[in-house]
Amino acid sequence: MKRVLNCIFCVLILATTGSCQKPPPEPPPITKFPTNLEVVWLSPWCLDSAGGDYIWNFAVANEQYIVVANTYDSDGGRPRGIGVYNMQTGKRHSAWQNDPGGIFGIGEVEDLMDCKTAGKNKEIILIYNQRVLFGYSLHSGQRLWTVNIKNQSIMGDTKISAMGNYAFITYGPAGGAFSKSWFRLAMVDVYSGEKIDILQLNIEDNYEFSINPPSAHVNGNGDTLLYFTTDCGNFETNHGRGIAYCFNLTKKQMLWVNKELTLTSNMGASSSNPPPFVIENDKLIVTTRTAISCLNKNTGELIWQRENLSFAGMPPLYWEGKLYIRSRTMGINALLLCFDAQTGQQIWENTTSNPHPAPHGRMAIYQDKLYVSIYANDARSYLVCVDIHTGKELWRDRGPWGSISHDVLIDQKTGYLYCYTGWATMCVDLNKTPKK
Repeated sequence: MKRVLNCIFCVLILATTGSCQKPPPEPPPITKFPTNLEVVWLSPWCLDSAGGDYIWNFAVANEQYIVVANTYDSDGGRPRGIGVYNMQTGKRHSAWQNDPGGIFGIGEVEDLMDCKTAGKNKEIILIYNQRVLFGYSLHSGQRLWTVNIKNQSIMGDTKISAMGNYAFITYGPAGGAFSKSWFRLAMVDVYSGEKIDILQLNIEDNYEFSINPPSAHVNGNGDTLLYFTTDCGNFETNHGRGIAYCFNLTKKQMLWVNKELTLTSNMGASSSNPPPFVIENDKLIVTTRTAISCLNKNTGELIWQRENLSFAGMPPLYWEGKLYIRSRTMGINALLLCFDAQTGQQIWENTTSNPHPAPHGRMAIYQDKLYVSIYANDARSYLVCVDIHTGKELWRDRGPWGSISHDVLIDQKTGYLYCYTGWATMCVDLNKTPKK
């Protein structure tokens, strides 16, 4: 009888443990390094590995959560997926408890190209994987819809943008990042997944081209204006050019086109540029791969342009009338630059930090200090702090796990900085950093 009761007891334990989620294992022991960072929390990307994943820029959901997506399998990395963490505690969202890998089916496996949040409270997570746009619910962790995109091969970085209840995607005929015939801009309702084509552009002057995702701006009349660029390359003459557009989405009409963003070679034709953005005094900042330009947002007239820059997927940071830029050129040390956004005049140049980026190096500012992750000459990744008035580097730190790379995001309300260690998301309290 005792043996039977023991067997029943064991079966009950197995049934219970099988029906409930197992507690997450502890991360593997990682060598710690001296640091002056005040670390608030650390959340591993995958709980059974020190990783080595590459991630896209952080997104914020519902003003409470950090959303992280990895781009592709890397040596020692993990399958593509997303992780959602509480901004204050680092704990995983209750609907996103499993390791990020495995959210896609066998036929859906592609490199992840972008991750955004959208909707009224940014409670919809958007994932783009070259051919398909997926919509996920932040609250349930469930997929809401799938939108198939016709282009069979997209190269580059950002290929979606989002504002309010809509995501914006671009696509062309199968065959590559550039089209020899047409390219389309479309919008997707982030709640229903309904896709609506907005416009189609056709090839001109034998310049193969692609459309970059737009930004959306509501003008004084209540009309929604879409600002976007195209990248064009004539591969017979080895000449590239960029074109800027303004389309009135409300009235379904093109307001202006600027073809002055001419570049001297195909290297100027990028497969992805960040969306233009509106600043004060009716000005529009437009980025191509090798230049930054300022246009009149109402007419498209060119106001100023700075060339011989190399953004490589890193958008400029706009802050209180200034543009902060990380530029790199092949064979030349990377630079940190500060421009007056109204005039294009250079304010300072930092040539000493040599901020070669790990992928997707968005910067952020907090209390007159610029924070950026860099891949330094010593083949190590650091968080660097720079004075925004002078460009002087104030300090750099590898963090307690020896590496800080990719995107940097700062919550202005708390002073918490979010970064990536190569295997985990880390939160740093800037109000207590550097430690005295």
